[in-house]
Amino acid sequence: MLAPMALLDAFLAGLTEAARPRFDDTTALADLLDRHAQVSHDTFPAVTVTDDRFGSELARRLGDDASVERIARVRADHVYLAIACASGDEVAIRLFEAAFLDEIDACAVRVRATPDQASEVRGNLRRILFVSEPGRPAALLAYAGKGDLRGYVKVMATRDLIRLVGKGRRELGVDDEVLEKLSPADDPALAYLRDRYRADVDVAMRAALVALAEQPRALLRYSLIDGWSIDKIGTLYGVHRATAARWLTAARDELGAGIRAELARRLAIPVDDVDSIVRLVQSKIDVSMERLL
Repeated sequence: MLAPMALLDAFLAGLTEAARPRFDDTTALADLLDRHAQVSHDTFPAVTVTDDRFGSELARRLGDDASVERIARVRADHVYLAIACASGDEVAIRLFEAAFLDEIDACAVRVRATPDQASEVRGNLRRILFVSEPGRPAALLAYAGKGDLRGYVKVMATRDLIRLVGKGRRELGVDDEVLEKLSPADDPALAYLRDRYRADVDVAMRAALVALAEQPRALLRYSLIDGWSIDKIGTLYGVHRATAARWLTAARDELGAGIRAELARRLAIPVDDVDSIVRLVQSKIDVSMERLL
């Protein structure tokens, strides 16, 4: 159990100059801090945070907002756990993960994220919450108990999952919209080709799209579906526009080669014999890109 006076002294010493005048009467404050410390210890008996550390950290985290009313509302037991986690206490970290990280899976269901995306967010949150890096302190160093830790994790997980789901939709957008952009029915030459080899061409295009790696598939979608310029694509990837243009050209070439190989396989003819088909498909991609860019 924490010593009441040591806890009080540490809290008062940690107050900001702006908050200090609000604590002239320390009798009620001492009792309030002692109750918070007792509840924290009872909630997490396997975790040890010293009295001076708990008091000074609570004051630091509340900052200029510290007041008796604010302290009365704080989720002190969760601040206690956060202090221990941020100091690298392995027991505290295991307790935190067992108690709160299941919220990531619940959020994943709500936003229709995949298990892989939920796993990625779980790894990201562990790093963000517990580990300080150059220019970025561990997030739990700033947690001040204004809400409980489950809500804190929920907000962070939801934000990251929505970002990943949106990114996945852009990068994995192999759907009828992409196919329609590649071969709209109102193009006379391609319409004739699809009438002649409809099933084979459609399957070949779909198979070639699916076979592309994530980046080339994303590049084609950004250009064909989202209408992004070379400059915007370059900004997204942090490269010069000339590099982005080369990547986009390579993606078109890779797609064309994939369509060519798949058509040859399906039609049981040499690859060279499908050149005219591929040229029409590739030409349509180029025309679409010129229009959209």
